[in-house]
Amino acid sequence: MCTPNSQLPPFMLLFVLSFLCPFFANAQAPIPRSSHVVLIMEENTSYSTTVAEMPWLVSQGSVNGHTANYVSNTSGSLMDYLWVASGSCHAKVNCVLPAGTHDFGCGGDGCIAPITDDNIFREMNNRGISWKVYAQSYAAAGGTVTTPDGANGTYYYRRHNGATWYSDILSNVSGSQARIVDFSQFAKDLANNALPQFSIIAPDGLNDAHDASAAKADAFLKANLPALLAKAYFQPGGDGLLIVTFDNGDADAAGLVYTAVIGPNVTPNTVSNTPYKHEHTLATLLDALGIATHPGASASVAPMKDFFSGYVTVISPAQNAVTGTQVLVNASATEAVAQIYQIQVWDKTTGQKLAESSPGSASFNQTLTLAPGPHQIIVEDISTGNFQTLHQALVNVAVLADGVAVASPLPNTTAGPEVLVSATATESAAQIYQLQVWDNTTGRKLGESAPGASTIEQVFLLAPGPHQIIVEDISTGNYQTLHKALVNLTVLADGVAIASPSPNSTSGVQVLVSASAQESAAQIYQLQVWDNTTGRKLGESAPGTATIQQTFSFAPGPHQIIVEDISTGSFQALHKSSVTINVSSSAVSALSLAMGVH
Repeated sequence: MCTPNSQLPPFMLLFVLSFLCPFFANAQAPIPRSSHVVLIMEENTSYSTTVAEMPWLVSQGSVNGHTANYVSNTSGSLMDYLWVASGSCHAKVNCVLPAGTHDFGCGGDGCIAPITDDNIFREMNNRGISWKVYAQSYAAAGGTVTTPDGANGTYYYRRHNGATWYSDILSNVSGSQARIVDFSQFAKDLANNALPQFSIIAPDGLNDAHDASAAKADAFLKANLPALLAKAYFQPGGDGLLIVTFDNGDADAAGLVYTAVIGPNVTPNTVSNTPYKHEHTLATLLDALGIATHPGASASVAPMKDFFSGYVTVISPAQNAVTGTQVLVNASATEAVAQIYQIQVWDKTTGQKLAESSPGSASFNQTLTLAPGPHQIIVEDISTGNFQTLHQALVNVAVLADGVAVASPLPNTTAGPEVLVSATATESAAQIYQLQVWDNTTGRKLGESAPGASTIEQVFLLAPGPHQIIVEDISTGNYQTLHKALVNLTVLADGVAIASPSPNSTSGVQVLVSASAQESAAQIYQLQVWDNTTGRKLGESAPGTATIQQTFSFAPGPHQIIVEDISTGSFQALHKSSVTINVSSSAVSALSLAMGVH
């Protein structure tokens, strides 16, 4: 913090502030990009209680970094989760609404209306950044984004799962609802190296200090985080970032809370006395993910830069990129204290030094030739004088032989009439003029990339039915096809699809109705389920959702179930689908006998 002697004359003080403060500010490194960012928000624990009762967390914060002047925003759990996701409490009675944010009637327990303001989940969806919320007891509670607090006798709290209050998730934009999963999936994703770029871990009330002790919350962290911290991206040379903070202090009172900032790029043993609040955490998360748009109050605050003294940033290739044999390595290094002599690039897979920058340079931008196969590229900055490695970054890439790679659509998938085709081509011995996309089923050329481009990302309108998409790269000069790739998919018509129950099936009195709808020319408000036999409305999905999965009770006998999708605005039925079933009480009795229930 820049604090020149306040006893100086006013004109001298202004001079010193204007001259020196920018200098010291620039000495701090900005937030390094991270391939794996993880956020955990605990509950109702003050700074002093954390220090006294959470030794594992405090030990990690001491070795890495932690705050000493971080104050939560608003008493009332949910609102603090919203500050971290969209930079506002979204209720003018509870806070002064930051610019660009609006009142959705939010309080500590919920919101009156879905939040339509910009938020971190929307920004990630817009940029194709992978993310998940790992919520403990989510499946047992009901496993839907509208599952209420304490459902089915669990300690799951929707108000501790901030994502579920945003319209993007409620409307299932970009398949968002499938990204909110039970915490049991976390260990599986970790073991399969499938952790997304951004993860939120939401312990249930027994493990986040809401309904049990801070010591129990600490035990949960100690049991579940070492496997994460053992991953390569949290080891030296990695770029992982873990932030553990608290919604509020003891008894849910806004106040001083402990926040740990953990990762290989964090300056060891950092204790930050800078005043921080939850919007600073949001700004830090966004910068670490490479998102320039900052919602709400995060647009007017700085990220938590004082935790980072230096690091190496690799702009290209991207983490886990699939590329051709000619690989562009574009990287730079930042050091707040040491002087950089040069950048060196190594292939850890072969142990070979690939290249280096010129002496005195803190950036590197060269195309290197790699053999097909997996490679781990290490970029490190070397100090002037003793020529030691200061920091390094690791990037895993898969080098493919020349050809066309189709990223979307996936093979043998189903899609609506609007199909995104995303593909790239690599040629080491020829120059690519453009990519062309064909529908082999109809023989029709669908589109092409701009001349000189080796990538294409366009949406095409296809008729319902099976299609075989061909993407081929065309050479410059003779305009011949160099390589091609094929993908088969099935296009579904707009309407409602019922997955359960099956037509003409026999069921017990408890019937699971699972359905989804798709509309390319209208916006779906919700799905409604009717029993056409009795004329009774059975239930409906949450507003803004295009799927439903609920269990309903039926009297014995035949029933015709109708599921229809309702339009936003006019609230008219767009499409409907029906299924006829026979409900039998004997199906329940037979099941009971089979299970030995008398």
